[in-house]
Amino acid sequence: MKSKLILCVLLTLLLIGCSDKDAPTVKKRDDFKEIPKSIEKSLNWMGHWMQEHDRATLVKEVAQNFELMNPDIEVNLKSSIQIMTSRGPEIVGKFLADMIKSGNIEWDVIRMNQFIYQHVAEQLNDPNWGKKHLVNFEEIEGFKQTQKSFIFDDPVYRNQTGGILVGPYIEGYYMAIFYNKDVAEKMGIEIKQYNMTFEDLLGYVKTVYEYNNKHNTNIAAFYESANWITMKVLFQNLFKSELESFDEAKKEVGSDEKNRAFLKTLHSFEELSKYNPLIDSYKDNVFFQTRHLVLNDECLFFINGIWMYNHWMGIDEKKTEKMIPAELPVFRKVNHYSGSFIPTWAVLKDSPNKEEAIKLLMFWSRPQIAEKWVRYAKAPTGLAGNISSSDIGNDPFDQFLIKIADKYGSNIHYSDNAGYILGKENQLLQQDINEKLLQILEGKITAQQVYSEIIIEVK
Repeated sequence: MKSKLILCVLLTLLLIGCSDKDAPTVKKRDDFKEIPKSIEKSLNWMGHWMQEHDRATLVKEVAQNFELMNPDIEVNLKSSIQIMTSRGPEIVGKFLADMIKSGNIEWDVIRMNQFIYQHVAEQLNDPNWGKKHLVNFEEIEGFKQTQKSFIFDDPVYRNQTGGILVGPYIEGYYMAIFYNKDVAEKMGIEIKQYNMTFEDLLGYVKTVYEYNNKHNTNIAAFYESANWITMKVLFQNLFKSELESFDEAKKEVGSDEKNRAFLKTLHSFEELSKYNPLIDSYKDNVFFQTRHLVLNDECLFFINGIWMYNHWMGIDEKKTEKMIPAELPVFRKVNHYSGSFIPTWAVLKDSPNKEEAIKLLMFWSRPQIAEKWVRYAKAPTGLAGNISSSDIGNDPFDQFLIKIADKYGSNIHYSDNAGYILGKENQLLQQDINEKLLQILEGKITAQQVYSEIIIEVK
């Protein structure tokens, strides 16, 4: 007890001895200057490719790296499905059109491609709305050097978006008729992955019909949805295969030759209609919620872009292995194919943070992104980069990419409006044609009736 008392006394004396005058002082250096706090700007970015495997990864990587390189800019990244509960081109197009009409521009970087552009045009009743409302990236210093030369040389890319280039052409795509190899094997069908003709396709669809009748099953020949009609892809490739000239196939000018090809392609759909080809649920199918049905062996074919690889990988990597991309069928062999290069995003002229938005899209326009894109997406790109076929893997999707690129080169084209059939003045007839194609396949209307009803509307 005594020893504890002595220890406390000594400790008290020690603390008293440390007077203020003996305490160390901190002197500010004359040569030190405080770094001012950055003024943050919040850049609202309408994202894409959510739940699409490596494409979604790429978006997150770009957002993080952009913020790292630009500490004064905070990126508010949200997918369109988070913003408007849907990612479909029609819904996005209406959302953008409403934003433009209101003048309340909440999103600096908006989703944009030829499909969305067309829906905005229909909402605004103005095919050239892009020139009024979107930044023309041809006017951005250094942009031309970031894109492959054909993006600037071929007017088709400007024509997709009202005559201007609205952003980097990150996404290249080829259309394909995917088939489930397990379903094909079960039905005893050997599907041509390349050089498929319409007669081949008709034979496959007939076999599905006969198999269902024999086994009391209900496997559809084609998947289809209510909000993203994809049979128009089959129609377009067949139609263009009847036109020998690639220039004629993509030119938005009507002609007698195109009218004949139009009627012939409608008749081919009437042939398919004999075999009940569409999945029964198509009128209720929301694309994003039902794109897995083919993985579950509910249909044989799924027609869409090569981007389906990432869609399905985001759902089930193992089941994706049974999906094989095949070349779309043709009436006759041609040197052109359905596909294109599209801008994924654009910037509205009235964007509150227009310069920062442009900076973000220029950040996308780098060779490093081109190289990552091809590896991640298994798809071509319009960005200038340094990647060769030896850098690509060896699964069916990789091989399809290489094969189509070697076979058709830059002779690819896809349109989401009716201009390629009936001329530029009739672009807005596409929705009518889409709906009537499905009516033909359901056996509700004949090819000749559709042809007559559409032609009478032509300006």
